[in-house]
This record gives sequence, structure tokens and C-alpha cells, in this order.
Amino acid sequence: MTLLDSPGRTTPEAPVGLIAGHGSLPVEVAVSARRHGRQVVCVDVLGGDPKLQGVSDVYYAVPFGDLGEIIEAFRRHGVRELLLAGKVDKLPTIRNVKLDAYALRAAQRVLDHRDTSILGAILAVFEESGFEIGSQTRYIAHLVPAPGVLSRRPPSEREMADIRAGLRFAAEVAKLDIGQAVAVRKGAVVAVEAAEGTDAMIRRAGSLADGVVVVKVSRPHQDPRYDLPVVGPDTLRALSEARGTALAVEAGRAILLERDQVIAAAAGADIAVVAEVVPRADA
Repeated sequence: MTLLDSPGRTTPEAPVGLIAGHGSLPVEVAVSARRHGRQVVCVDVLGGDPKLQGVSDVYYAVPFGDLGEIIEAFRRHGVRELLLAGKVDKLPTIRNVKLDAYALRAAQRVLDHRDTSILGAILAVFEESGFEIGSQTRYIAHLVPAPGVLSRRPPSEREMADIRAGLRFAAEVAKLDIGQAVAVRKGAVVAVEAAEGTDAMIRRAGSLADGVVVVKVSRPHQDPRYDLPVVGPDTLRALSEARGTALAVEAGRAILLERDQVIAAAAGADIAVVAEVVPRADA
């Protein structure tokens, strides 16, 4: 394998670095990158999916706050392109993490606790260390749905009306960087996602009303390299338990994990799943 001797350049022979959080998305990224002919050096920062070790060429478990150790692990194997994948439970992580000198440098740049602020500061440290932040979608484009009905049944007229309303509401909420999902019933917002995450919001909505429709979109300037919204089997499970009837995601700007499981779960719970285009002033 040929390794690179200058930062910022990648070739098919260069290994790709994967910084992995929780969930199955890092596994999907690793498997797909290897299918594209790339060797994968994985650094698991949160004790993620046990499958990661088996699907990576090289695997490290490094605490989230040890950015220096993460950087050295990637340099050891000639990595220049980094991919980020997986969920980070922001509030518990911030409370419990111990920061090394590199992480302290990032922390000094963070003006607030918004996801974009925290990620931006961390990524700046990696870029200053000579790494290029690559795009997940280069390897997992097959997980990004095109517009259309994804489930076995299409939404009813009532559900479609709530989906259209939800797309408008969710786009406004995302623009304010509050959350990316809303639950709607009969044109009224039942719940809005905040720091608790989509699945917890869905359960809260189910405690307030039966028959909600959930819509999830991206933020207007969300970085598609590493920060697209994700839905998967856990989302469908939460929606089923909440007695919801439909789920809509933003076409071309969302990741649908384990599609076969999602479709099977939707069929079992009689839930409609669609991908819709969100009209945006910024588009």
C-alpha cells in the first residue's frame, strides 16, 4: 500500500481514517469504504458498535477527549482523509470527557454548545494537523433516499397534509438550530426535537397524542460531509411505540440506515415512510 507524504492529498491507495461514534452508521461507512477499495483505520471514540473492529483494517479505541492520540493513530498509518460517522450524545459527553492539549485548544474556540460550534472547533484542529475532512456520502450514497414513497403503503391524504405542514415547521426549527424533527397531528405541532434527540421526542409526542406524523429535515447549512440527519430501525421502533402513523425525511439530505429493517418495521406497524423535497430559500 502506498502512503502519502504530503497533507491534503488523497489517492485510492491511501487508507481512510474513520472517527466513530455510537450506532450502526460507522459500520456502514467502514464496509462501504472498503468496497470502494479503501483500507479503513477506525478510531472508536465512544465504545461504539462491536462490529467496528471486524469491519476495519485497523482499529483503535481512544477516549473522545484525547485528540492528540487520535491524530497520532491516524498519522501512524499514513491517513490523510478523515470521515466522521455516528451519534455523539452531546450533553453526557461534554460533562464527562477529559480533555488533552489538542482538545483544550478546540474547547477554547467553542462559543456555545451547539453541535455546529463543537464539531467545527474539533474539525479545525484536525485540519490544522494536516487532515482533509472527507464526505460520508462519497461512500454511502446508496443510503441517501431520493424523493418518493419508501414504505409499502403511501401516506393517506390526512398524513400527507400533516407531512407538508411538518416540512414547513421542521425547516423553521432547523433554521433556528433548535432541532431537526417535529411531530404533527391535524396540522398542529405536538412536539419539537431539542437536545434529547429524535427518538426521545417521538416518545414524548406519543405521550401527548395518538396518530402523530414525524418529519425530519436537515439544517439549512448543514455540512453534508459528516452531519446529515439519520433515521433507522430505532426511529421506526419509537414511532410504532408512540402509535405514530407516518415518517417523512428530507430527500437527498438524510441517511436511511438499514433500509430493509426500516421497511419491514414500517409494514409491521402500518407506518408510511416517504422522502420529500424541502423548498428552501438557501437552495
